[in-house]
Amino acid sequence: MLRFISAYSTQLLASCVFIGFALPGLSNALLPFLPAVLFALMLFTIVSLNIKTLIQDLAQISIWLYAIWHTLGLTALIMLIAWFFNVNSQLYLAIAATCATGSLFASPAIVRSIGLDAQRCMAMTIASTLLMPGVLLLNSHLFSHFSHSEQLQLDMQVYGQRLAIFIILPIIISLLLHKLLKQQLIDKALIQIRPVTIVLVFFFPLGLMGAFREVYDTSPATALEYLAIASTACLIAFVASFLLYLNKGKDLAIISGVTATNRNVLLTYSITGSFLGIEYMIYMGAIQLPVYLLPMLVKLASRSR
Repeated sequence: MLRFISAYSTQLLASCVFIGFALPGLSNALLPFLPAVLFALMLFTIVSLNIKTLIQDLAQISIWLYAIWHTLGLTALIMLIAWFFNVNSQLYLAIAATCATGSLFASPAIVRSIGLDAQRCMAMTIASTLLMPGVLLLNSHLFSHFSHSEQLQLDMQVYGQRLAIFIILPIIISLLLHKLLKQQLIDKALIQIRPVTIVLVFFFPLGLMGAFREVYDTSPATALEYLAIASTACLIAFVASFLLYLNKGKDLAIISGVTATNRNVLLTYSITGSFLGIEYMIYMGAIQLPVYLLPMLVKLASRSR
């Protein structure tokens, strides 16, 4: 079964979006468990990586330049387009918050599922997450200035706790495991664990579709509008990042595109409280389809060549 899941992981991920949409009760029931799933996913992923190489990657300027592009660069590009099409203010804020958000912690597992380097993707994910609060506050300040509304307040204590739990703690556990256990034993365990990491990713499209389904039930046209906007934003993020990094090789261009498309929307929501409103919850659901459809399309395109 795990071999089947590994072989068809990208297709199954996209399918989970439709299952979550079709079963909103299941989606809402899974939502509270996503932080625990996220911790397990980060732990398994980081244990499978070379920590020394990861630290070396994080010391490279190129990783931080990517993080700046991921947050500030794509914010400027996508928000300019959204402003041009006169998107309503609350949805505009939801898009701005998503643009500031670091990459989804599941990104390395998704990148690995299409046969690319999860190590570099993890460095990009961590760097973009560390820049996230500053860009969130900048986006909020600009939004508040132009819309004359209340400025966003971040719960930095919660954010610090999340960083400690989801990044620092898995790194510490990984270092201890690699020190206490023989590498041969770890390698054998990783062969069994790696397929499980992609199974854990399934919970995110399953668990984030509840609010989107609720608005679809009351106003299908509104839900489809959110889906169209989210899909356009994701496509812009992927294509722009792919083209920006294409001169550094196709593999890195794909990694950059996928990492830029994936957004840790749940982390952003947890540190902003209810400030972003129901529009952000709906947008969280709407963004799931393009986020998980793009890796499948990339994998299919790679196989066809």
